[in-house]
Amino acid sequence: MAKPADFVVANASGSDVRTDLNNLFDAISINNGFGSVPTQKYKYMWYADEATSKMSFYKANASDKLDFISLTDGSFFGPNGTASNPSYTFSNSVSTGFYRSDANEIGVSNNGTNTALFKVNQLDIKGHINVVPTSGTAYIECKTGANNQEAYIDFVTDTTTYTDYGLRLQRGSTGVDTDSSLIHKGTGKLELKTVQVAPISLNINTVERWAFNSVGGFQWKEDSCRNKYDLGHVSSADASSLDVTSGIIRLAGITSRRGTGNQAATANSYNFFWDDYSTSTDHLEAWVDNQFVGDVTLVLSDYRIKRNINLQTESGINKIKNLKPVTYQLADYNEIFKSKDDVREGFIAHEVQEVIPSAVNREKDVENSLQTLNLDAIVSVLTKALQEAVAKIETLETKVAALEGS
Repeated sequence: MAKPADFVVANASGSDVRTDLNNLFDAISINNGFGSVPTQKYKYMWYADEATSKMSFYKANASDKLDFISLTDGSFFGPNGTASNPSYTFSNSVSTGFYRSDANEIGVSNNGTNTALFKVNQLDIKGHINVVPTSGTAYIECKTGANNQEAYIDFVTDTTTYTDYGLRLQRGSTGVDTDSSLIHKGTGKLELKTVQVAPISLNINTVERWAFNSVGGFQWKEDSCRNKYDLGHVSSADASSLDVTSGIIRLAGITSRRGTGNQAATANSYNFFWDDYSTSTDHLEAWVDNQFVGDVTLVLSDYRIKRNINLQTESGINKIKNLKPVTYQLADYNEIFKSKDDVREGFIAHEVQEVIPSAVNREKDVENSLQTLNLDAIVSVLTKALQEAVAKIETLETKVAALEGS
């Protein structure tokens, strides 16, 4: 068979007409694949272009052709297209489909507008992403292709300064136990908020350790650390009855620095505890490590916090006479108190407790607990004793005056 000059059967003898028809049928059967372009082109003519190994057809102008399928492996080809006129589209929605936006890029068009770009190492989405599976868990996974590489999600709202990211959620690149970070740029606030009345919980090793409750209180939530160091003076039996949602900080305390520089000396940890249940008097306790060291003096005397108010009737003088003022020097105790050489004046707490019980907090010889004085109670008894003494003096003065008058 020979390549026909055109697709017109000339008026000729029978054998010539037969040859023309055979050539035409052969051209049709092999889609004009004679190794060179057709001599005469027709609109919408099929052409198997062996030079490019692509199947094509001529457009309506019978000059330009479009390649659309590979002669080697059947791969499809199409024009580049645009967002408004995508190359691969649908019969009932010709403005929605796929097109070539640039080298090695596939654009997605919806209603004539670009909504996504598939690049070699990147996917650009111009819109929202909704993950809604028909059933099961919905999730987005960001996974590296090899070990020891970072994985992160960036949030960018600034096109002038922080163009790489303003907020980054990042997983590090140093192995199985690498760090995870939430990185915030700029001087604006980094907020962690709830819209409704809800707590915010911080968990370590799947255990809730800290929380902000629904009204903003910061709470220590760990209920398993029940020993004297973690709970200060509270015993394990007492700790089991404590409400761990009440906001009690269950650490030994805070360690601060003396001074302002980074090289300033550090001290033992400390904390404060408002005790309104273990003794008859509400008081603010001071603790260093696991050692109770005394009460913060709060001499409250407002009548509104008192009831059953009565004048003292017991002899103040007798109580004062039973007190034992002493001199003393501080001794080493429990790695917190250090001995001092200076001589001081004062009382021994348990001796005062025998005379004026309300003047002393805590009991004698309790582990990790020191007795302290309520000086207002002692002053009150001293005042009563002084009033009694004044009354005696005035009586004596009256008697002396009477004797002198006689």
